[in-house]
Amino acid sequence: MIKPYGSLESTTDGVRITIERHTTHDPQQLWEAFTTAPGLAGWVGILRGSTEGGDLTFSMVEDDVEATPADVQILRCRAPHELSLSTVSEYGSWNLGWEISGTPGAGIIRFTQDLGPGEDPSSIGPGWEYYLERALVHLRGGDVTTVQWDQYYPALAPSYTTTDH
Repeated sequence: MIKPYGSLESTTDGVRITIERHTTHDPQQLWEAFTTAPGLAGWVGILRGSTEGGDLTFSMVEDDVEATPADVQILRCRAPHELSLSTVSEYGSWNLGWEISGTPGAGIIRFTQDLGPGEDPSSIGPGWEYYLERALVHLRGGDVTTVQWDQYYPALAPSYTTTDH
């Protein structure tokens, strides 16, 4: 069974998912994998636009099928250590964050997503566990298709279940 790396925390507006992974990758490698178009393309999707123009969009890609793009707004960026952003898509508005720390050969990535009322962490949390694993497999030079969704959901759903949402 897959081990959960995340947890839930109650916030004033709902629930926060936090997933922390310790890796053998340098913090700069993690930053590039999670914040650049070439880095994201290898494990999750397509980033288009420019940060200067404020016209960023992101489309998830699964089995070579591109989802409808989400508009992306960068809320805070302290490269190469912190990025927080919001997305707006057909699935609603999401607030996401990445914090990257560590030393060469021992990077740490901490992912967060703030959920509002009515959003179900028991399906969203396992999804992010799945995508973070895909990112790490990609960084190791592996085949991301070896990471199987059905190993993460519904198996990890109980780890992201709370009665407070």
